[in-house]
Amino acid sequence: MADRLAAFFSVALKVAVTATLFCIVVITFFDVVGRYIFNAPLPGAFEIQEFGMGILFFSGLPLITLERGHISVSLVESLFKKNAVLRRAQVAIFNLVSAVIVALLTYCLWVQAVNSERWGTSSAFLRLPHYPVMYFMTVMASVTCLVLLAQAFLGLRGESLNPEEAEAGKGSSL
Repeated sequence: MADRLAAFFSVALKVAVTATLFCIVVITFFDVVGRYIFNAPLPGAFEIQEFGMGILFFSGLPLITLERGHISVSLVESLFKKNAVLRRAQVAIFNLVSAVIVALLTYCLWVQAVNSERWGTSSAFLRLPHYPVMYFMTVMASVTCLVLLAQAFLGLRGESLNPEEAEAGKGSSL
């Protein structure tokens, strides 16, 4: 059941990231063509691209976290490789610290979203409200935090959320 949910979640996020990136590319294309060929840029293109980048980044964050695709620097990993208990503790501590940092980010995003909604902040040209995108970013950061907590719990048990991790490695390492 958990594998199916993780697979569905992964596919849904991949679709969201791909669709968002495609929209940003199309808007940028028409903006550049309009600007340099017709001397008439696409109105509000920059604002839509800004919103799209927020959606793109925060849609990808739980996906990359779920797939353990973050770049990692393995300075002390060799110290823990020989002892499975220490390795599990290292993985759990790393994920817990990351979850705390992402939780702090989530809280700050939530405060900003609430304030943005209360103050009615919007984009300058199209007058699009900021708070829906900010709430979306908050939800995606929360999901990332939950993924990190699950990885910490499963790491203590020597398991993984990502079944491909055993074959693909644990992210890119320097």
